[in-house]
Amino acid sequence: MLMVVFGAGASYDSVLSRPPWEYSRERLHYRPPLANELFGTTDEYRDAITRFPKCKPILPRLQGVVRQGGSVEVELERLQEEADAGDWERYKQLAAVRYYLHYLLIDFIRNWDGVTLGVTNYSALLDDIRHHRRDGEATCLVTFNYDTLLEAALAVFGLDIQGIGDYIRRTDLKVIKLHGSAHWGREVDSTFIQSVPERNVWELAHEMIDRAAELDISQRFKLTREWPIARIDGNLLFPAIAIPFERKLDFECPPEHLEALRVFIPEVTKLLVIGWRATDQPFLELLAENIRPDLRGMVVTSGETSAREVVERLYQAGIRGEFSTSSGGFTHFISARESDAFLQD
Repeated sequence: MLMVVFGAGASYDSVLSRPPWEYSRERLHYRPPLANELFGTTDEYRDAITRFPKCKPILPRLQGVVRQGGSVEVELERLQEEADAGDWERYKQLAAVRYYLHYLLIDFIRNWDGVTLGVTNYSALLDDIRHHRRDGEATCLVTFNYDTLLEAALAVFGLDIQGIGDYIRRTDLKVIKLHGSAHWGREVDSTFIQSVPERNVWELAHEMIDRAAELDISQRFKLTREWPIARIDGNLLFPAIAIPFERKLDFECPPEHLEALRVFIPEVTKLLVIGWRATDQPFLELLAENIRPDLRGMVVTSGETSAREVVERLYQAGIRGEFSTSSGGFTHFISARESDAFLQD
C-alpha cells in the first residue's frame, strides 16, 4: 500500500517554476506560502491583517523570528503555552490567527486557481498513481496543507469532495488533512452568542474571537464555502485550521479520519514524502508506532541537504526502511518521471 505525505513545499512547488503560459506579476504573489511566509508584509497579506486586528500585537514576533532565521512554528507554540498558563488575551490573539489563516488561504486559493487553471503537479502525481497501482492496492494521501489543491486534483480518481465524509468513504483511497483546511469549520456548542441566523458573519466571527477562551468547540467538522467562516445551518462555526506547531499534539482532523489513518499505516509498504520537513512530532510518533520496518521510501525536497535532513529525522523518530531522495523539488520529480520509477517498482 502507498502513503504520500505532502508538506508546504508541495503546494509551493505545485506548478512549473517557468510555466508555458505567462503569469502576471501580481498573480505570482499568490503562490501558496511556506510556513515562514504565512505572516507576510506585502499587499497580499494586508487585507487579512486589517480584518482581524486582534492578531496585530503578536505579528511583530512572528515576522521578526523569520527575519532572524527562526521558526514560526516554535514561536506560535510559545504563544500557545502562554495562553494555557492563564493569559486570556493570548487566546483571543491566537483565535484571530486562525481566522487570519482561514481568510488568507481562501484568498490565495482563489487567486492561485486562476493562475494554474487546475494544471498542477498534484494532478500529474495522482495520475501516475492511478496508472501504476495494481488491482486491490489502496492509497492514503496525507497533507499538512490548508489549501485545496489536493482536493482539486482528486478528479483523477473520480472523487468529488462535497462533505467531510467523502475524504475517507472509499476503500481504495483515503485523504487525511491533519491540520485542517481553509474551508473546514467545527460547530460551536456555546449558546451565549445569540441570534446566529440573523447576524452578520463578521460580527459573529469577531465575537467568537473576543470570547475564544469561553467557546465550547465540538468535534463535528463541516465543509463550508462561507468566507469568513462563522455559521452553518443556523449554528456557529469556528475555523478548523490548526495553528502550525512542531511538538504539541494539535491535529485539526475529524476523529474518524484519524482512525482511518491509524488503520492504514500498518499496511504501508511505500512512503512518498513531498515538501514535508518531518518536523511534526505527533505524526512522526504515530508513524513510528505503527509502520512496518521493511518500508521503501522516497523523500522529495528542493535540495540534497534538506532531503538528507528529512531522512535523518525519519530515522531519529524510529521510522526504518530503505529511503532514496530526489532533490529537484516536486516539479522535477514529475517532469523527470522520477515518480514513475518509484511507483512502478
